[in-house]
Amino acid sequence: MRVAIGIALVLALLGTIPSLSQARRALLCEETVSVGLGQGEPPPAGLRAQPVPTRTFSLILNREMLNLIFAGRTEFYECQEVYYRGEGRRRTNTIKCQNATNFFTLDLAGLNFGKSQLNPEDQTEIRFSYGTCKPI
Repeated sequence: MRVAIGIALVLALLGTIPSLSQARRALLCEETVSVGLGQGEPPPAGLRAQPVPTRTFSLILNREMLNLIFAGRTEFYECQEVYYRGEGRRRTNTIKCQNATNFFTLDLAGLNFGKSQLNPEDQTEIRFSYGTCKPI
């Protein structure tokens, strides 16, 4: 009887704990380095990378969706786990996220990120950055 009650309690407890894919995390992120192409003026024939002021932004993250909040705007990304193709599809601690022309990767163990903004219609909106995040 005690075993049946114990199993019932464990099952009830597991039903109330969100799975890892449902758990939400709030992070505060800061760009360490940020560069863009042809910022502020029409680019010359040979494009050069130019430093761009770094930004701080917030993330609301679960494994399938990421919301990036900056200056009152929210960008929505769809995410998936990163697997290496070789080595038997070994999992990593990294997720990759995408929305339209923006890409975001996040190392879930070290909370380091890489972000790219790629707009083929406007070369002044091409930007790459990386940095770190901290839990809020």
